[in-house]
Amino acid sequence: MNNNTIILENDLLKAVFDKSTGALLNLTAKPSGWQVQRRRSLARSFRMALPLPDRRNNPVLGEKQAPPQVETDNRQRLVFTWRNLRSEYGGGADIVFRGGVELSDDGLTFRAEVENRSPHTVETIDWPCLGDFSRPPGAERFEFLSMNYGNTSRRCIFPHFNNSRGYWGTDYPVEIVASEVSPFVIVHGNQAGFYAGYHDTSMEHLLYFTFELRPGIEQRDRCWMASGDEMDGQPLHVLFYTTHFPFFNPGESGKLHPVVLKPYAGTWHQGADCYRKWRKTWYRPPPAPAWARDVFSWHQIHINSPEDELRFPYQDLVRYGEDCARHGVQALHLIGWNKGGQDRGNPSHEIDPRLGTWEDLRDAIAAIHALGVKVILFNKYTWADRSEEWFRKELVRHAAKDPYGDYYLHPGWQYQTPAQLADINTRRLAPLCMQSAQWREIAAREFRKSIALGADGMLSDEAFHHGPARYCFDPGHGHHVPAHIYAGDALLAETFRGIAAKENPDFLFAAEACYDLQCRHYSISYMRLEENHLPLPRFVAQDTGIAITVIGHNDRNVINKALMYRYILSYEPRNFKGRLDEFPRTVAYGGKVDGLRRRYRDFLWDAEFCHTLGAAVMQGDAPLDEYGYSVFRHRRTGKRAVVVANRDVARDMEVSVKLDAPAAGMVMVTPERPEAVATQGAAGIPPLSAAVFMEK
Repeated sequence: MNNNTIILENDLLKAVFDKSTGALLNLTAKPSGWQVQRRRSLARSFRMALPLPDRRNNPVLGEKQAPPQVETDNRQRLVFTWRNLRSEYGGGADIVFRGGVELSDDGLTFRAEVENRSPHTVETIDWPCLGDFSRPPGAERFEFLSMNYGNTSRRCIFPHFNNSRGYWGTDYPVEIVASEVSPFVIVHGNQAGFYAGYHDTSMEHLLYFTFELRPGIEQRDRCWMASGDEMDGQPLHVLFYTTHFPFFNPGESGKLHPVVLKPYAGTWHQGADCYRKWRKTWYRPPPAPAWARDVFSWHQIHINSPEDELRFPYQDLVRYGEDCARHGVQALHLIGWNKGGQDRGNPSHEIDPRLGTWEDLRDAIAAIHALGVKVILFNKYTWADRSEEWFRKELVRHAAKDPYGDYYLHPGWQYQTPAQLADINTRRLAPLCMQSAQWREIAAREFRKSIALGADGMLSDEAFHHGPARYCFDPGHGHHVPAHIYAGDALLAETFRGIAAKENPDFLFAAEACYDLQCRHYSISYMRLEENHLPLPRFVAQDTGIAITVIGHNDRNVINKALMYRYILSYEPRNFKGRLDEFPRTVAYGGKVDGLRRRYRDFLWDAEFCHTLGAAVMQGDAPLDEYGYSVFRHRRTGKRAVVVANRDVARDMEVSVKLDAPAAGMVMVTPERPEAVATQGAAGIPPLSAAVFMEK
């Protein structure tokens, strides 16, 4: 530290702060010399939003405050304390902001505390903020990765920069990732990268990871960025900051949860390892029945929608169970069994008398059990159907409310008929407040109905989001005003788990597209794959079952992805309206893949998923891309298996596999030929097929 700067430094990082403003002047990854925060003239401190009655956009800028009090500890920790903050349009405010920074082997950790003695609400706080987020030397492409609906969102920062919020709503292009969807971002380019993680399990506050391009793009049609440090006489730079949404009301004090920044060398996997290391401190696999931990598949079938299909009575459900038993499918997932059908009548889990009696459904489930097939019931607790009297008379009280006292509204989903597909008579949905204890009592009552019917489990649909609702401002719900709704998801899941522990301990908990913290409560996450699927969520959540949609009549590419990434097959013929016999090629190939996984489960099911780490695959003279193969590591012996898929629909693919470390030899198996044969790592793979190379 000198008169003007404070330095935190270890073998990993060197961080230089301005003593008089708290701005992060420079951040250097020492092993590579990469200056992540480069130009000091663009450095930023913190920013706070302090809305006024007649001017909501009223920022407090850290660089414009009186010099903070500084406490430091041997180049590893420091705390800035600002008092009596001044906003841009409201003058002075009796607010204390303590911003702490700590350097360790895990990176640079930012924490903060706030004492709000002013008459205003501290709505948001940006901390930390990098004013000149620079790409690694030589990086011709700079991008960031985050998790999204069980898939991986991959967005470019350079040489292209899009605007995820629309040009009309911001001064500058921005890219935003919400912590509810992804608790981290990995920024990567040229075998180097930067990890930013929100290390909080409470979900007390929402956090945004934001990239902002100033002064803007050079070419609109391609979102092309200029190169160099200036454009039209203005500094060209990318800001990166994390925005906390604490909503500290007048007279309240509180803390911001930690944000960790860490550079890394290597592939994006090394960035994900930063998160995985922290994840090990809190993740414990939730209880799951033995059959759901084994290799299994399920058949998803739809019985009714809001437009009254009434496809078959409950008694005929047994035929679908017989289909499953005949095709070696272990579970049947029933959708739309509740009164009114799928996405109507929510959150009711009453039977629909037009389909039969409660006893009819219970007895059908029991008969399917006798066939050796499990039954999973579709459940839904995110919304209330606004068209129902139940909502108008009671549930509206438990709906999430916005700052103006109105309930939030989801546009709903369209089914089957021309009128609904034209969005004319869609059932609109109101997000319910998971932080309301009274609502959770109602949900618990509805949940018990699935257990009483004898089901083996439930899939909680749309459990991963709450539509437009993030915070609830209803003062009658018994929570802080406002409250982050997502923090209530864990409370609801724990309520359900407590009921099942007493009434059916082997009950399976599954949910749609679990965000990572939900993996603490749900054993299986169900989702649909994007075309270019990068399995970042699987790399992070090794122990979570992930089920994927299989709907094509010859859906071998999707099934091969399930083999590569250890996914469960969810057969959904005719968009989950048909029977298994309707796509025999898909069911037959899926059965062969599952048979292979059972036979070699130590390599293909119970093994550590390494994605592409540990092996390289060549197609001719060119390396196969990261979408074409995967590596598993035997948990006991450390031996590796490499799964290679041919995505071409017409041509054979000649490949050669080379492991990173020497092997005594390899054998090869395929879904069609499961007997192991010796191989030197080279093989021809037919169209839409796959091969597995395993160490001896």
